[in-house]
Amino acid sequence: MTRLLQNLTDDALIPMARAGDDAAVTELVARYLPMIRRRASRYFLPGMEAEDVVQEGLIGLLKAIRLYDGDQSAFPTYAQVCVSSTMATAAKAALSPKSRPLRDYSSLDTLEEGEQAEGGAGLEEELIIAEQLEELRSRIRTVLSGFEQRVLTLYLSGHSYLEISQLLRTTPKAVDNALQRVRRKLRSV
Repeated sequence: MTRLLQNLTDDALIPMARAGDDAAVTELVARYLPMIRRRASRYFLPGMEAEDVVQEGLIGLLKAIRLYDGDQSAFPTYAQVCVSSTMATAAKAALSPKSRPLRDYSSLDTLEEGEQAEGGAGLEEELIIAEQLEELRSRIRTVLSGFEQRVLTLYLSGHSYLEISQLLRTTPKAVDNALQRVRRKLRSV
């Protein structure tokens, strides 16, 4: 069966892959994996291994298989755009301030007792900060309603008011009102 799939075009394999044919998906991945690896080799990201970037590229390829309609461009071009876009999004997330703790971590195995972590803070100080952060999160959970917590989480993830309203099936005005309440409540925390 694999031999037969190797002779098929991408356009013939895509409907098969969408229908759940694992062999067709495997064949498409085998065809595009060298391209994904080449593109992944361009990314040198702190906190992200090369294989993580390859995995992101594979996710982009699977997205291309799922969404390709054949009307606008050839599949190889569409696949490259999807793969590059997914990798770029992952790179942007890895370099965002939210990901800084993941990039700047120090392994507990490598720190000797009393030794300073790379950022200058001792292990004890890092643990105290972590405890304070957890205490703050706990207080925030008690102050905010469930709806306000969901709105805040989506907002901090970079979603617009309109996107949040669509995801939560409410109006943009309700999202705005919730964020105003969140701001007022968090000032008191």
